[in-house]
Amino acid sequence: MTHSVSTPAVKELRQDLRQLSPSVQRVHVTFTRPNLTIRADTAGLPDPAVLEAMLERVKAFATVEHVNEAAHSVKWELEVSYVHFTVNSDGNAETAEAAYFARYFRTSDASDDSPDNIEAYRTWYEMKKP
Repeated sequence: MTHSVSTPAVKELRQDLRQLSPSVQRVHVTFTRPNLTIRADTAGLPDPAVLEAMLERVKAFATVEHVNEAAHSVKWELEVSYVHFTVNSDGNAETAEAAYFARYFRTSDASDDSPDNIEAYRTWYEMKKP
C-alpha cells in the first residue's frame, strides 16, 4: 500500500524544489514500505545545474530524522530501507528520466545494526538506464 506523505519537512522540500525552476510542476512524496519516494514532475528535463540543485535539496532533506518522521506519519516504526528520488518529465509516472537512491543499511541485512552496516542515507547512487 502506498501512502502520501506530508510532514513539515516534506512540505518545505516540496516548496524548495518548486522554487528552483518554473519547470518543476509537482512534487510527490510517498511511502511504500519500506521505502520513501520523492518524485518531481517537470515540464521537460531540467538542465544539469537545476537537476544537481534538486538532488542537493533532496540530499539535505534525507536525514534519519526527516525520513523517520515521514515513516512515523504513516505508522511505520522500522527504518526506511531506501530513499528514492526521481525526475519525471514525460508525464509517465512509471518512467524516470533521472533516478537516484540512498539507503539506510549498507547491506541487505537489516538485522545488522552495527555502525559498519549503517549508511544512514549519506551516500547517493545514480540509477543508470539499461
